[in-house]
Amino acid sequence: MNETVVRRRVIAWLIDGLIALGLGSLLDGLGWILGGAYWLLRDGLFKGQSVGKRLMDLKVVVKSSGARCTFKESIIRNVLWIVPLINVVMAISGLYYLTKDRHGRHWGDRLAETRVVSL
Repeated sequence: MNETVVRRRVIAWLIDGLIALGLGSLLDGLGWILGGAYWLLRDGLFKGQSVGKRLMDLKVVVKSSGARCTFKESIIRNVLWIVPLINVVMAISGLYYLTKDRHGRHWGDRLAETRVVSL
């Protein structure tokens, strides 16, 4: 995968993480629910773009058809990020697959049969 796309994906992930953390810290318990919901549904927003991906000019698409990522696929590809401890493994393996997999697909992409494309 192109080094520039990898860099943009990492920046998009950080932007989305800050949004989720910001939501969590704003409204106590309800905020963490909203932050978790954002994290799960983020790639189904804006026709396959989270806020971070939109700012970085990236999009999540269904691998087989090229159609935009739906909320269902977004939940499947992001659910492991919200499970404590597994998210550490996801981060390490995600960085590995960004550089080693031809399409930069991490575990969640494989489960949801999606991939991130540059616009």
